[in-house]
Amino acid sequence: MPDNTGRDARMKKEDLPNEQDNKKQIMDLLAKLMENASLNNDNAKAIGFVMPATEDEPEKFVQLSDLERSLEDMALVHEIAINEKFQLKPTQPEMPMYTVQKTMKDVYWNMLRDELSQNPPCYTMVIQLLLDIKETFKSLLRGNNDRALNAILLVLDENAIRQLADEHGSAVLEHNAQFIIKIMGMACCPARDAEIAALKRETEPITQLRGIMEVLDKMKLDMANFVLATTRAQFVRYSVEYERKKFAELQALCGNSFPATMEWLKRHKQPSADKSTAEGEDAAGGSSVRQEVRTIRLNDVQMPDYYIDAYQEFIQPDINYPFPELLKLDHERMMLLKANALRMSACATIMQLTCAAVPSLANHPARADLAVKLDILSKDYPGKITLKDLLPNLWVQVLVSISDQSADSGEGSVTDGTKLALKTQILCIDSNMSVYGIIWRKLMLYMKALVMAEKEETIPFPVSFRDYRAEIVEVAAQFKRIVSHNFEVYGNYYLKSMQEC
Repeated sequence: MPDNTGRDARMKKEDLPNEQDNKKQIMDLLAKLMENASLNNDNAKAIGFVMPATEDEPEKFVQLSDLERSLEDMALVHEIAINEKFQLKPTQPEMPMYTVQKTMKDVYWNMLRDELSQNPPCYTMVIQLLLDIKETFKSLLRGNNDRALNAILLVLDENAIRQLADEHGSAVLEHNAQFIIKIMGMACCPARDAEIAALKRETEPITQLRGIMEVLDKMKLDMANFVLATTRAQFVRYSVEYERKKFAELQALCGNSFPATMEWLKRHKQPSADKSTAEGEDAAGGSSVRQEVRTIRLNDVQMPDYYIDAYQEFIQPDINYPFPELLKLDHERMMLLKANALRMSACATIMQLTCAAVPSLANHPARADLAVKLDILSKDYPGKITLKDLLPNLWVQVLVSISDQSADSGEGSVTDGTKLALKTQILCIDSNMSVYGIIWRKLMLYMKALVMAEKEETIPFPVSFRDYRAEIVEVAAQFKRIVSHNFEVYGNYYLKSMQEC
């Protein structure tokens, strides 16, 4: 959203509740969101959150009006906090609520059309609609464009509207509609520019007025998502406390019965300090040598770096341990992350092998085209196709690309021997291949460094993934969000458990 929609949306830390119940804190934050975005109870029924599928439930749509009840499901709180792209969305055509809402809107606009068709025309509903639009603008423009807001309040003054309707009839529509569209063009984000332009071209009064209301609803949604983005840090903070509280309640009921979690932690338990020191002294002829463990502070808990290796276990190829109970909310997310990491690593390995075999491709524009096509062709891996079955298709694309590139560059065709050697290498790609293994390790090191970094911009990007920078940055960022959030919630329990076992 542009700056002209956000001054009131910003919330100061001192304005947030400090000692209230975490659920109430979240509800207060959402209430503030609705207020700042001019969302009323009707709006709250028409928009909500899409919850992704989990092991137990399919994807579902949670209405904003049902949010308080839905917060009993910890998965929703977790999703808001950990999904950086989490947004409010309107109801979708396949939802029963969408049909009900559309029917009610159709009835309303038909009634408005009937009023205007009377002889003489009645403007009661039009006047009320214009006054409702004025109230919407009070929120959208509040504190951001006082000049435009003053103009709205002056032009859409109730007495002025009624006088215009009494004296000039249909002019109340024509004059005010064009003025409203002009102000909307000033207040909307760039994504709405095309819709505003279409409204200006519309000549049928009711269609234009309905279009104005629909675009204003979208602008409210844009505002709500802007507010949501600016308050995400507070959602994350409240979510950690809320999930900790729910975990304490779970422990009170079932104790520490989390066998898969304990097995996972034991697999990655580090030697004790005393043992490490003794072993170091023996190896160094009696001198004290101790391997330093790096830590990163996550709010009120310190995470040792070896825990990142533990989290990375679940994205390794050919490793399928039972998933820990305390990571269950992120199971599907972690599996998607693993799939993307495997796919990008396979594509990056092919690009590395191909550019090594055909050096003229390394800095040629055809390189970017080949990288994009490999990405597209591999979309079903690893979910619907194995790497072994995928590689022949990727080789065919490589062959086409290097042949076309050689013909375009005029440097002569790639020899049959080079093609055969490259084909053999590509078809042999798997987790045991040295080139693939090096590329995979570079990805793991980059992800680990990103989690540990206080300043992410200081972490060098692995050159092996230069063709898939955006995708790898997203994979690493998602991994960091999962690890950081999970350890903030359960880190103290993990550390204590390892000390006791």
